[in-house]
Amino acid sequence: MTQISRFIGEVVPVAQNVTGDGDESAAPEGGGGFADYALVSLHCLRIYLDTSYRMTIDLLKEMPQITGEIGLSAADLPSP
Repeated sequence: MTQISRFIGEVVPVAQNVTGDGDESAAPEGGGGFADYALVSLHCLRIYLDTSYRMTIDLLKEMPQITGEIGLSAADLPSP
């Protein structure tokens, strides 16, 4: 398990508790966006990696395990 995977493994449950989105899908069908916990998790990852939003999305497209831990797939990620 990588440091990024451990970090996301700790961030996602905290984000779900804080936002109250524990049972919500990260990318609800027809919702037009992400659940709040997914956004918080992505933002925390961006800060952890010390990269821009665009770079974080590009990196996540190459890391399906990390994206999956957030509850997203590479297809769910926006095009920066």
